[in-house]
Amino acid sequence: MKQINRAAVLGSGVMGATIAAHLANAGIDVVLLDIVPQEPAETESAQGVTLESRQVRNRLAANALQGLLKMKPAPLYLKEYAARIDVGNMEDDMDQ
Repeated sequence: MKQINRAAVLGSGVMGATIAAHLANAGIDVVLLDIVPQEPAETESAQGVTLESRQVRNRLAANALQGLLKMKPAPLYLKEYAARIDVGNMEDDMDQ
């Protein structure tokens, strides 16, 4: 029998992020991927960050991960389980 140690979730909306949380609860390392935003947010532009920055390119998945920590009821059994979730985007990180 094979054991699943790592999984990818495509799409970091409420459903995708929550699926990632449940996988992390089960001890599985997760890569949470979403699309690349079309442009930097105003706050990112004010910081001088461009669309080429990983901060911008991974924003949707990163925001979803932060949202998991604020949801009630909490989808993560322990907040520390969020460390099992890596964020990325579908253009740069599909090979993961």
